[in-house]
Amino acid sequence: MSGQAYAALAELERWINGGGADRKRLEDNLAADSRLPGPRANLELAEKFARHFAVRELAGGLWELLAEWGEISDETAGTGNPREFLPFCSVRAMGEHYGYAAAERRERIADAIKRAMNDSRWRMREAAAMGLQSVGEHDFGLLRILLEQWRRGANELEQRAFVAALAHPPLLKAMDNARYALALAGEIMAEVAARPEREPELFRVLSKGREYALSVFAAAEPEEGFALLERFAGMSDPRIVRIVKANLGKSRLTRTYGPQVEAVLAAVDNNRKGNYDSSN
Repeated sequence: MSGQAYAALAELERWINGGGADRKRLEDNLAADSRLPGPRANLELAEKFARHFAVRELAGGLWELLAEWGEISDETAGTGNPREFLPFCSVRAMGEHYGYAAAERRERIADAIKRAMNDSRWRMREAAAMGLQSVGEHDFGLLRILLEQWRRGANELEQRAFVAALAHPPLLKAMDNARYALALAGEIMAEVAARPEREPELFRVLSKGREYALSVFAAAEPEEGFALLERFAGMSDPRIVRIVKANLGKSRLTRTYGPQVEAVLAAVDNNRKGNYDSSN
């Protein structure tokens, strides 16, 4: 990490320890080492910052700091603006704090994460998924409660966040967790198949996560995972088949589960031939 990153974390630690931290200096140092503008923000710094909030009691003013950073809008700090890193860090830190927070604060954190799922900035949408992963790493049951509250009536961006959050191998070590992820992903895929393609570009963006997440779930629970892939391989919707084939091409499956991959690919080919024959 750079000098600014160390300075930012040192400033945060002074705040935590009651040493009279300088808020402006903290914000400036975080923004300076955000690696923005650029394709990839400083995720290491964001994680180290967030880990300081995995506690029950926050030092005076820190919760208010996170809340204020979370309100920094696209108009104030758009995609790639170094100060976009502040709301990004806010959502990450709130995810870390969620498992330790009291009920009222949990509600505010959940609202902040849900807003981030729907943010116009793609990096903030990623922060929402990462925040949910932090909740799940602390207690998967808490993550599951949130997703169950949100899943009915969730929009496409929110569904994308659910799948991206669950496609995190540390969360899938327990078989029940992997099965839950597969069940939710299957439900979302079925909704996608039933939904007409209104905006091809939006669908393309949203599909990026789906094109790898199913392979993560299948690697964690192969029997049910490949059954899910085979079920969707039999659909006539080319959008769904494209998602299935993208997942089957991931090395986490091809290296270990070659025969299963070939079987599902064969199902894709047979389905395509059947559709062709029926149209002629």
